[in-house]
Amino acid sequence: MRICMKQIFEITALSSFLAISLITNKDVRLNEEKTIQAEIIDTVELHNECKYIRQQMIEEQEEILTEIYYGELELVALLVQAEAGNQDELGKRYVADVVFNRVDSNNFPDTIEEVVYQKNPTQFSVTSNGALEKAGYTITEDVFNIVLEEADKRTNSEIIYFRTNKYHSSGHKAFKHQDHYFSTE
Repeated sequence: MRICMKQIFEITALSSFLAISLITNKDVRLNEEKTIQAEIIDTVELHNECKYIRQQMIEEQEEILTEIYYGELELVALLVQAEAGNQDELGKRYVADVVFNRVDSNNFPDTIEEVVYQKNPTQFSVTSNGALEKAGYTITEDVFNIVLEEADKRTNSEIIYFRTNKYHSSGHKAFKHQDHYFSTE
């Protein structure tokens, strides 16, 4: 009987240990699962925050590029006003085209600002005689609209030079319109 009692005690102790172990392991597994779920939630939240920050940065960059683009178009409008303010709409379009065509050409700088202010020799006299700055006082909305339209679709994609009263020494003679003589590359 003593052996039976001892065996029963051992079996009970072992059963208790197993039951406690199962409960403890279940609690450990639940805690591990909760920890993993929390880590997943943190990772997802961090990912979403990174996506939001990245989207904000993209939007800010796009806004800056848009401001630069419109700033350069404003420079073209000032140049058009200074160079062709006394010309008809088509004459103004041609002057805008010269600037945009130069930007597209491999023989000139790649930005509007660099094309307008190109030196050695000076490409547009209005950049050095003060007429470009004065154009800001007389420019009209029509000139801005002409520049916007020409930036999108050129009236003439061939002309690259113009002068008043005679053809430019560079390029090939193309045509005369009002006071300006236009040439191609």
